[in-house]
Amino acid sequence: MKNFSLYRITVIVTMFLKFVLQLYFFHKKHKTWDTTTHVRWEALLKKQAVEYRENALKLEGLMIKVGQFLSTRADIMPDVFIKELADLIDKVPPVPTDISKKILEKEWGQSLDSHLSYISDKPVASASIGEVYKGTLLNGQDVAIKIQRHNISKIIHTDFKALRIVLWITRKFTILGKELNTDALYQEVVSIIGNELNYYKELKNGQYFQRRFHDSTDYYIPQFYEEYSTGKVLVMEWIEGRKVTDIPFLNKHNINRKVAARKLFQFFVDQLFDYGMFHADPHQGNILITSKGTIVIIDFGMVGEISKEDAQHIRQMIQGFILDDYELVITQLKELGFLLPHANKHKLQTLLKTYSDMYIEKKIHQLDEKLVEDIFQDLKQIVRDQPIQLPAEFAFLGRAASIGLGVLTIIDPHIDFMALGKPVVREWLDKDEERSGNIKWHFIKESVKPLFALPRNLNEWLLNGPEFKRRSEELLQYQRFDHHRYLFMMVMAYVSLLVTLAFYFISIIIGNNQLQFMTLPLTGLTFTLCLITTFLHKRWVNNMKQSHKG
Repeated sequence: MKNFSLYRITVIVTMFLKFVLQLYFFHKKHKTWDTTTHVRWEALLKKQAVEYRENALKLEGLMIKVGQFLSTRADIMPDVFIKELADLIDKVPPVPTDISKKILEKEWGQSLDSHLSYISDKPVASASIGEVYKGTLLNGQDVAIKIQRHNISKIIHTDFKALRIVLWITRKFTILGKELNTDALYQEVVSIIGNELNYYKELKNGQYFQRRFHDSTDYYIPQFYEEYSTGKVLVMEWIEGRKVTDIPFLNKHNINRKVAARKLFQFFVDQLFDYGMFHADPHQGNILITSKGTIVIIDFGMVGEISKEDAQHIRQMIQGFILDDYELVITQLKELGFLLPHANKHKLQTLLKTYSDMYIEKKIHQLDEKLVEDIFQDLKQIVRDQPIQLPAEFAFLGRAASIGLGVLTIIDPHIDFMALGKPVVREWLDKDEERSGNIKWHFIKESVKPLFALPRNLNEWLLNGPEFKRRSEELLQYQRFDHHRYLFMMVMAYVSLLVTLAFYFISIIIGNNQLQFMTLPLTGLTFTLCLITTFLHKRWVNNMKQSHKG
């Protein structure tokens, strides 16, 4: 029945309508919310999530893909739904071998033995859209032969119709539809997932990544055999390897897990923070590792694209975090379309800085499962409480980044993201400096920015001094004030030194002995002040470092 269009559309739309009505009547019935109400609410959502997952595994096709997609949309999906759908992967039974081989013969227009000396009796891998067989060409080359599942194109396009109906209902009759750009979301899903149905498109994507990373010695992309590939068949080089997260395999072959994680981290950075195409489905099944430690990237059916302008905004946003310039962060978020028009930028700046400082204090570079969970929970809360939206075009980028994070932490649970990221950001800054001298001015501006903040911080200290000492969160503000005070004294001492030196040299030039007599001791005094304030500032910084270590 799953192959009949009317049946599929009916099941999908009916299920969605059922979910909407259940939620509507639950809110009507429960006017006040207490602990019992929350428990019942969570139970209802869990029931819906389980029903969706079961229908997805039964119908296959787009249901699985959308489920995976929704499992990454923490900005619009409840936690309980995300947890249920997180385990929704392409666990689908294989197509009968004789049907797949007939598709292969039809695509080639010849019998299998005209190109192959061997093909496996069963697929070595089976997913929602295609299956992979191992084969050997007549010249002895081992190849992976990816064959599209029977009738899958019709199934997916039927599901697109059902999705369009579901999104229309969402837009017209739900609050979520008022906050979400359903048209843009639909176009993004159709564009990215629809491309997976065209294996010739996947071949071109793979060749693009080959060209883009041909100089890399850290990871490898298999060769594609264009002469044997069609819209429903993809033939590529066979690589003997295991999933990159197969820890026993890594240990057996003495593969350094930290080195493997570093190589993979660089691959994610190179594609996710630069313009051009990016691998939108980098789960552990699409990243292999050989016995020699070579990282192998496969399956380029689902790819996204970042424009040059957006890539620059993303980089500047990251630089804003590194340089502690949250005004720059907010500006880039606005340029990328993450902020709604009524967003309170100053409030968001304060919020982002608070969370950033908090996690830096927790040594974010040592990510463990608990800290990662805390970070994502806080991010979800910010997104839900503040006028922030996730543009549809970044949905798959966020998905790719979150999947990549998960894979990296499996390979190396103690991965130091801060240490790995610093050289990357430094390289970005160097490239920016080559293009223009603005980056130097930016650093100068950032260095003196605390001085301009001094009057505001001083006023806050005079009014709220006792509050700062009593509460741990406000203690951080006191430390900033203290730092600004030392900076202010040091800068004023150096300015005074420059002024007195200027007058001293002027007195020498004009030959005014009286002015020389007055300015010489002043110059000596200001020089002494410079030494004292520099020493005090350095001692303060060292004390703060020691206290943080403690």
